[in-house]
Amino acid sequence: MALQAGARTAGATTWWSRRTLARDQAVFGYSLLAPAAVLIIVLVGVPFVRALWLSFHRKLLGAEDAPWIGLQNYAALLADQTFWLAVKNTFIFTTGSIGCKLILGLSIALVLNEALPLRGLWRSIVMLPYAMPTLVSVLVWKWMYNDVAGVLNYLASSARLTNHPILWLGDPNFALPSVIAVNVWRGFPFFVITILAGLQTVPQELYDAAKVDGAGVWARFVNVTAPGILPVVAVTTLFSAILTFNDFSIIWILTQGGPGNATQVLATLTYKISIPGLELGKGVAVSVLMLPILVGLILLLNRFIARREELA
Repeated sequence: MALQAGARTAGATTWWSRRTLARDQAVFGYSLLAPAAVLIIVLVGVPFVRALWLSFHRKLLGAEDAPWIGLQNYAALLADQTFWLAVKNTFIFTTGSIGCKLILGLSIALVLNEALPLRGLWRSIVMLPYAMPTLVSVLVWKWMYNDVAGVLNYLASSARLTNHPILWLGDPNFALPSVIAVNVWRGFPFFVITILAGLQTVPQELYDAAKVDGAGVWARFVNVTAPGILPVVAVTTLFSAILTFNDFSIIWILTQGGPGNATQVLATLTYKISIPGLELGKGVAVSVLMLPILVGLILLLNRFIARREELA
């Protein structure tokens, strides 16, 4: 009996010790997370709540009062053709830029992954557009697009491709493709460097085995290279899509959303309504309407990252 009582006491003590240890570990873990949580709340949560509050008010920039108007800002935006044009342009700008950057980045990464002479130099040259300050590089492109003194019109006329200057940024038919071209030029090195890093993780033994089986270049790419770099490509594409969707500086420096809203995207529309238009509440409402798309992209990005960590 005494032995049984002692065993029960020892078991209860062990259970209590484990419970206390687990509780202490949980408290310690939460204490480590607390500073980061407070920082996120202060830097993200508070501004988000403030922005959401502003979107339900008629808040004019510089005015002290902000009367409650409910969903009027959202109703006005949804009834505005300029808003829907900005949505369309944002979709075209994002998908067009991402598609071109992916194709160009993948192609150059495959070339740079081969044993080329001066391969390190070529890799450094490819990274130059990404390393240059945005303002400087975009202003250079704006000069190149100039219809009077621009180098592109000079080359086009020298090659007898056109008899009159092309209004690259002044013609609604050319403005959006011209802006997309600058975004692609700025962003494709990011695809190159990440895909190149992914290519170097694909085991050489898989390529050797494919060659033994008689697989050609295309078959090796489809069956070995593509599956090996797919997680990297997916994460890079989603991350770049988030950045491109929010891109403001390139479009604003080149066209400010013109001509005639031909390059107006949601980011520039938010600025135009909020700052020059002085309608801060309505401008914030545009940003709030952008959130579902951004949240969806972020959730996809987190899902791919989590899956990659599980496979690692």
